[in-house]
Amino acid sequence: MATIELTRRAQVKSGKARHLNTIWGIPLPYLLIAPTFLIVFGLLVYPLAYALILSFSNRILTGSVPFKWVGFENYTSLLSTTGDLWPSVGVTLRFAIIGVLSEFIIGLSLALLLNREFRGRTWLRVGILVPLMVPPLASGLVWRIMYDDQYGIISHALRGVGMHPPIFLGDPHTALYAVVATEVWRASPFMVLVLLAALQALPQEMIEAAQVDGATSLQGFRHITLPFIMPVIIVALLFRTVDALRTFDLIFLLTQGGPGTTTEVVSMFIYRWGFRHFKLGFTSAASVLLFSATFIICLFYLRLLVRRQAQMQGE
Repeated sequence: MATIELTRRAQVKSGKARHLNTIWGIPLPYLLIAPTFLIVFGLLVYPLAYALILSFSNRILTGSVPFKWVGFENYTSLLSTTGDLWPSVGVTLRFAIIGVLSEFIIGLSLALLLNREFRGRTWLRVGILVPLMVPPLASGLVWRIMYDDQYGIISHALRGVGMHPPIFLGDPHTALYAVVATEVWRASPFMVLVLLAALQALPQEMIEAAQVDGATSLQGFRHITLPFIMPVIIVALLFRTVDALRTFDLIFLLTQGGPGTTTEVVSMFIYRWGFRHFKLGFTSAASVLLFSATFIICLFYLRLLVRRQAQMQGE
């Protein structure tokens, strides 16, 4: 009888606990994650699904053309050899490759410097991180003024040393590199911050043991430091590559894709066809292609990361 009574009391307590963990008959954990789920669904899932659906239609924002489903017509038009997308793809790749590689080289060099002990290191760290705190819109406006061929400080400095400065943002030969330089200035502190954190996590015993064995600084960096921070490098390159592929605000402020289409990346291409020509179906297909390409690049970086971690565990 005592066992039956204890079992009954335990069941009553369990029922009360379940009742306390529900609100309006809905389990409390579900209510707690509901806001996050709604935000993710509203800002990520729904826009992607809606863009995918629109990509198979001829939807025009102004409604001047009757709506109809066109299948893969938008994709075939974008991927055709005579389409306008491929020049923008080339500009995007050049912008991303040159920018990310420059950021990595500058970031790794400065991280190695800041990892050493010297006077004024703290102030140098603060100064390097300042561009990261400046909003992209402010960065674009400041650099646009600096690039001005008449009143810009860069042109004034070049004239001061007897050189004839180009029209940085108006010359097809220099416009893209001027934009890349601005992006490198703005984003390099991110590389410095991430790589410096990885370098400071490196066990000093490994470096000291290598020095005792007669290894030079270059050999220690190549065989100890670089393999140790390689996973962090891959993650940093992943973030910066994805960010570079979707860059819009900086280019819009500096050149708006000009002169001509010299600096028109895929994001500017989508903006031009979507908000100037109002072809939402066409630009939705371009957005889906950009998302797919970015997703494939992410998988490539993640595969490198997994392979590197497997090698480290095997060693």
